[in-house]
Amino acid sequence: MKSQLANAIRVAMCGAALGISSYAVAEQSSGFTITPGVEYHMLDKDAPFDNPFLGAINLGYKTSTPWGVEIGYTAGSTDFSTSDREIDLETYRLDFLYHFAEKEGVQPYLLIGGGQQVYDYGNADYKNDMANLGAGLKVAITNSLSFRPELRLVRDLERDWTHYSVGLGLNFLIGGKKAAAPVRTAAPADSDRDGVIDSQDRCPGTPAGTPVDAYGCELVQDSDNDGVADAYDQCPNTSAGAKVDEKGCYIVITETKEVQLRVNFENESFEVRSDSLSEIEAVAQFMREYPLTKVVLEGHTDDRGSEAFNQQLSEKRAAAVARVLVERYGIDRSRVSSVGYGESRPLVNNNTPENRAANRRVTAKVTAHVESIQR
Repeated sequence: MKSQLANAIRVAMCGAALGISSYAVAEQSSGFTITPGVEYHMLDKDAPFDNPFLGAINLGYKTSTPWGVEIGYTAGSTDFSTSDREIDLETYRLDFLYHFAEKEGVQPYLLIGGGQQVYDYGNADYKNDMANLGAGLKVAITNSLSFRPELRLVRDLERDWTHYSVGLGLNFLIGGKKAAAPVRTAAPADSDRDGVIDSQDRCPGTPAGTPVDAYGCELVQDSDNDGVADAYDQCPNTSAGAKVDEKGCYIVITETKEVQLRVNFENESFEVRSDSLSEIEAVAQFMREYPLTKVVLEGHTDDRGSEAFNQQLSEKRAAAVARVLVERYGIDRSRVSSVGYGESRPLVNNNTPENRAANRRVTAKVTAHVESIQR
């Protein structure tokens, strides 16, 4: 029994020696493989044995594709859980390996396979079919030598036992030449990162993000033709012909526009005469054109009559004009207000009928500040 473990270890050592002697073959990517190692088996809780260490040897072939195939053999011994009686364990298996892309010298792989487990009780052998599934890594030490940790799930198909094993081995690759690694050359320097390499850059040090020509010199682009290069234009897409500042933005002119209103009334009347409608309509048109404007209508009288009567009359005259603006010409009521000043603010002296007629009035001035683009 113990002799079988010794034999397994000798097999592993011979495999290692054979692999080391083959190292002179050097760089390979496909070829025959020898993997001596050891495995620790964690047996199913229903198995009546202690967990054993087994010697292992795998012989295989790795193709130039991701696939490889291996024949594996493990051997060792353990004791019954309930006694010191020893039992020899052997495994024969055939595995198929699928290798993933190698990165920084580490190549993961998956394996699937099956075979037989042999339990030698001394007076009887039991051969149970088994299947296994596993994963591992090949960590490159040299071009033909890799450190190989591995984890397997093993299913005993006869006893319905499930074992796990952890393996450590050295993977030797023998025969065939490794595909030449791609030659990595340093990228040509481009110090200012403008897309033109230093050896061809006639204008080194251009600011980051600046468009350049094939020689690395600033490419003056002016998409909106306003005289300011796109790289410095803070207001792209200005209209053709408009004057702009050094940032490419419109030069804006602010103008003050106004309209004045003067509506006259008959003596002691606050009725708006038809000949005054054109004046009121002009104010309404101005307020529609400049929708942020508001108007205050100011009512006045001459000095005939009592002061109280004239105050009320002036307020009614201003309110009458306000109603025309709102009801006839559709100006929003919130934009129109009125106030009366009675006889307190005469336009001229009330010493003639003509002057008194001039003082019977409603006046207003509407002002708008208008911004326009200089051309």
